[in-house]
Amino acid sequence: MGYAESADVSIASNFVTWEAKDGLRYRFNQKETRNGTDSDEIRGEAKLDGPDKGGAVEFEKPQPKSLKLPASVLFPSAHTIFLIDKAQAGENFISRQIFDGATVENAVLVSAVIGAKVEPDADAAKKSPLLNRPGWRVRLAFFPADQKAEKPDYELGMLLLDNGVSRDMVIDYGEYSIRAKLDDIEALPKPGC
Repeated sequence: MGYAESADVSIASNFVTWEAKDGLRYRFNQKETRNGTDSDEIRGEAKLDGPDKGGAVEFEKPQPKSLKLPASVLFPSAHTIFLIDKAQAGENFISRQIFDGATVENAVLVSAVIGAKVEPDADAAKKSPLLNRPGWRVRLAFFPADQKAEKPDYELGMLLLDNGVSRDMVIDYGEYSIRAKLDDIEALPKPGC
């Protein structure tokens, strides 16, 4: 990041997660470096007591800490599946609490506006069959864990395909935005088991 009144900062962020197929368990590890020096790490595991039930998070880093998760919270992959299901059902506005492990705070409220269906793009299909899918323009607003907040921390706009892949994305922090575009994707081979 370049600043007008101070030295530039090089930030690298790695985020590794695993989510159970049933959406009830989630492990996360986020590590950030600034100018090549480790600055932050968040690591832990979250478990839900069942679908639409609360659960708990156990943080290992930055320090051991436990949190209770509210009922109806979703983890990131389960939220993507939820968005796709609601889009296919023709719904245009949904709101759910999501826990992703990106901070040591509790679940955040994510409000989504789902646009009209977008048909497959022939140019994108040339890159991969995974991109030859219909989708929807989706705009997500991420509100902080503090329920009194009136404005989102940030917003994310994307083209979400019906297989969960996003071809492009804009993350809007208010004062600046980050535009991301998918360059390459390949399907993994099916496991032999």
